[in-house]
Amino acid sequence: MRVVTLIAFAFLVLSAGRVEAAPVGPIPLRPAVALYVVCDGTPCEARIIVRQGPRPTPERLMARVFTPDERLLFWRYVEYVPAKDQAGITSPGIELRDAAHPPTLGDLLLDETVRLNAAGIYQIRLVGGAQNSTAEVILPRDLPYGISCQNGTYSPWDAKLSSLYAYVPPRAEELTVVGGPAVVRDAQGKELAQLEPGKQQAIPVTQTETVWRFDLPDPKGWQLRAAGFPLILCTTAEAARAIRASVEVLPDGTVVCHQFQRRIAEMLPRLLDPAKVGTAEKLIVPLATRKEAWLAHPIRATKLMQAFLPMVEHWLRRQNVDPASHWGGSLNGWQEFAGKPGREGRWDRLKAIQGLYAGASDHYGGGAEHLALAALHDDPTNPYFGRQELLYRAAAAALRDLMVLSESEVFPGVADLDPYPGMMAFALGQKTLPVFGTAAPHLPTEVRALWAEGLRRVVDRCLPDDLVSARNQSSHYLVAYHAYATGSGDPLYRDMARLFARRWIRGQHPSGFHQEATGPCPSYIGMTHWHEAVYYRMSKDPEILESLRRSYAFFNHTVAPEPDGRMLGGFNFAHRVGEGFYLEQYGGARGILDDVLPEVGLWADAAPSPEAHAKQHAEAAQRVERFLAEPTLPRYPDIGTPRYLHHAEPDRSATWPACEPGSFVRNLSNELVAVKRPGYYAVIYVGKPAAGEFYIRKREDLRLPFPGGIEENGGVLPEVRNATPFLGGGLTGFWTPEYGHSVMAAAWSPTTHHGVMLTAPDGKRYWEDYFAHTFELDEAAGTLVISGRIEGWPLAYRRAYRFGDDALEVVLTLTAEKEMAARSLVENIPFARGGWKARGATLSAGEKHAGEASSDRLTVTDSTGAGIEIRFDQPRALLLVPEGLKAGGWRDLQFGRAEVRLPEKLAAGQTIELRYTIRPIAAPKPTG
Repeated sequence: MRVVTLIAFAFLVLSAGRVEAAPVGPIPLRPAVALYVVCDGTPCEARIIVRQGPRPTPERLMARVFTPDERLLFWRYVEYVPAKDQAGITSPGIELRDAAHPPTLGDLLLDETVRLNAAGIYQIRLVGGAQNSTAEVILPRDLPYGISCQNGTYSPWDAKLSSLYAYVPPRAEELTVVGGPAVVRDAQGKELAQLEPGKQQAIPVTQTETVWRFDLPDPKGWQLRAAGFPLILCTTAEAARAIRASVEVLPDGTVVCHQFQRRIAEMLPRLLDPAKVGTAEKLIVPLATRKEAWLAHPIRATKLMQAFLPMVEHWLRRQNVDPASHWGGSLNGWQEFAGKPGREGRWDRLKAIQGLYAGASDHYGGGAEHLALAALHDDPTNPYFGRQELLYRAAAAALRDLMVLSESEVFPGVADLDPYPGMMAFALGQKTLPVFGTAAPHLPTEVRALWAEGLRRVVDRCLPDDLVSARNQSSHYLVAYHAYATGSGDPLYRDMARLFARRWIRGQHPSGFHQEATGPCPSYIGMTHWHEAVYYRMSKDPEILESLRRSYAFFNHTVAPEPDGRMLGGFNFAHRVGEGFYLEQYGGARGILDDVLPEVGLWADAAPSPEAHAKQHAEAAQRVERFLAEPTLPRYPDIGTPRYLHHAEPDRSATWPACEPGSFVRNLSNELVAVKRPGYYAVIYVGKPAAGEFYIRKREDLRLPFPGGIEENGGVLPEVRNATPFLGGGLTGFWTPEYGHSVMAAAWSPTTHHGVMLTAPDGKRYWEDYFAHTFELDEAAGTLVISGRIEGWPLAYRRAYRFGDDALEVVLTLTAEKEMAARSLVENIPFARGGWKARGATLSAGEKHAGEASSDRLTVTDSTGAGIEIRFDQPRALLLVPEGLKAGGWRDLQFGRAEVRLPEKLAAGQTIELRYTIRPIAAPKPTG
């Protein structure tokens, strides 16, 4: 409740005019709306109606009403869910409807009447995660009100309103606005800004505690998004002054946006009592004092070196524990601000502040949770076990951060100007919620309850949001929501976390992958796997375990072991990052679920012999001793912590698909075809999962060759993230047991994909049209035919494979639909080289190893003589490029290639054909 007298409320209500039902709306939920209703204490009712929008996607609706002291009065969640996924969800307030009967335009999602009995400002907060609904609130009379669309899109709700008013609160510095048309004026009518559709501008604040007017030249056709201070658009200036941007001014002048933050401010000095949090110097214990325990299990201890425990001293030294400080509780980052004069030294500026992230601190990740884990982890290696001071410090850090939460229930600078859900997922999954799940159950009830109340605001705001196309981002919510359920102990949120997990699983592709840019990404999937694995360890949810198994089963088909035991595999199908599954980010579920899922345990090293184990033990002990003598901070302690906590002997019972004993042809849900034969293993990506051109737009960046000739001279790829999928039927990989990967394709460039590459007269390059191809697989006959066209050219292709036991036959047929003349037309065949081919990879055509050649065959061999031979139907003009693109540094992967020259000029209807066979070459057997 904002501090406004009853007399003022009565004046506002009397001045509002007529006494009759006054509908507010319809207001589109894009995705959120908060209605602030000024009540004078005369009991009344508000009827809240939400209806389905025009798109077929069912809305996911969160509806809440808060009393003037911001206590929760009403809560409802509505979602359309398949019947099987409703099982076990029993908490009151969750309304599940059968997805088999989805809503249509205008169908009721909510029709609820709520009593407004007290004087003050009631908040009606609605979130439509699918952004496919409209809301209307019917009031008993013309009560003053204001509307905020939070971090989403404001748009007209009453075409008669040509001016709206907004209060500028204390501490406000600027309002960043996107959209229009509107003219913003100060209280004296002076023009501050002209807002134009599609344009962004920052409006400086020169006076606070005043009212701005937004004049709307087109009352039916304006749209806005805004950040910088809470923008609550009111129908009158008096209503704006009464609502006062819904801010709270604390006794020391600090400005916050929620009543719970006032209570946090009152609690923090008690939490930071030196008797509760201690001093860093007295708390710090050198890890070397537990040397004997560390050395008792040195292999596991090397995991601990990369986990939370080495971070504890750092955080103890960095945290501000001054109960009188504006920054008290802040774990890190405050040092850059405290002591600066004026607003530069404050966190309550209502806007994004460079250097702060999701709170009054920097992006310390799981730092607060590190302290909580150290207090709770009962192990002889841990000198901090049982230190309650670390729990209080963790809570103080998190509660101080929570004081920065904006009126939009998101953090400034994280998602304040754009409701894209992935941004808050990072904050909640990495920083805000894990510490709550760990620490809160072990703290006094009043601390736990206030912490839960504050976090509930942000959890409720985010829960209905869409799964984003970059699923690794949404995967953070698996951990975040379960952490909230654990920390609060509220059965309602255990059900909500389970509901989200089921929705997450429903979003999994039938073949097993979780999408990135609506397709598979063998690199980013590692982040997703990591969060799924951590969530499983938290929840023991068997459904998420099956989801993980399916995903690993899919991606395990894309890799195979090299002769030295390292894994490698093609990644022409990568939709976001140009790396293969052998380098999945975060390491995926490896080291977390090794003993649970054989598909994950498969990635562990082979079981060592007793002699090898003894050597590993001794080497690990040496590493531990060096570390304890001079401890260093781990680079990624949050990623490493679950690998320490869940270190176990792997389940090595599974086999790589490439190494299975029998032959097979597998169609993985019309996305990936994997073929095992006695002599080889081949993978071909046949799908086209992207939802539209937007998701493969980076292909336009690769039309022209890279500058500096790096695709011919072994130059370093500038950025592995600037990748695009090269699909259309070329080989992803061709593997043989003796040699490993030979033909292997990447998403870096047309010169690293297996397929047709056409260079136009202007130098631009074209290849298979992503969306145009189809395929026919005959598993019994062992044949696969892909038909498509080259993008932007009148050229159709047909690529036919026959999977023999000892050789792979390829027939490429090109047909010109019109007369055409290109600068060049080639079949591009890429080969893996670089550090991953430890025994080398030499490309040969006759006596030639580079440059122009004419031959009916070419070979790729290693230092043992093992490799492959590609034999053509006749001598062909070839260009051998051994020194192609490479990824530098630790990635250490390079691609060579052979270009098979094809006629660049074709008459209308002309057809050309290229035939070749790929077969393994065995290493010569030793003689004598």
